[in-house]
Parts: sequence; C-alpha cells; structure tokens
Amino acid sequence: WSEASEDEAGLCSAMARLADYFIVVGYDHEKTGSADGLGKIIQRFPLKDLDDTPFPQGIELFCQPGGWHLSRERKQPTFFVVVLTDINSERHYCSCLTFYEAEIDLQGSR
Repeated sequence: WSEASEDEAGLCSAMARLADYFIVVGYDHEKTGSADGLGKIIQRFPLKDLDDTPFPQGIELFCQPGGWHLSRERKQPTFFVVVLTDINSERHYCSCLTFYEAEIDLQGSR
C-alpha cells in the first residue's frame, strides 16, 4: 500500500472516467438562414465544467462535418470517431453517433 502524489491522484481520477462529457446535439430550427443548418446542444452531462477538463466550445460544429440538412428520406445511423486538437495541442477524442428522426409538425403548417 502506498500513497499517490497529488499529480498521480489527479491523473487517476481523470483516467477513471469513461468520458469527460456526453452531449446531445440537434438541428437548430432557429438558425436556418444559410444553405446549411446549424446544430445546437440540447443536453449536456455534466452541466458544469470539470475542473481538470474544460468543456470544448463549439463542439456542436464537428458533429455533422458534412453540414446539417433536413431530409425526407429515412437514413441509416452512422458512427465516427474524430480527434480534435485545441490551441494548446491538447487532444480531445470525440465519438459521434448520428441517428435521424422524423420531424413532428405540431402546428400543422406543412
């Protein structure tokens, strides 16, 4: 039995997490002025930034590298992994599962 230093303890706690953040990103219906739509964060866990890993700003831009498009066709889910490198050369490993849902028009305007 030995005690870990503060650096080792911090490293162990960070490595004990499967993921730093889990986010759900959806199509932003309020920002559709351009040819491509935009995504927005719908849910985020945890809600507060972790002390040892700040939340990567703009992450929703990388969820749909081909752009956000509405489609009338049913599409199969896709999955990809990407490594993002920030300005400090820190690597962020991101896994993206994309699935498509039918849009429900609650106002009957279609």
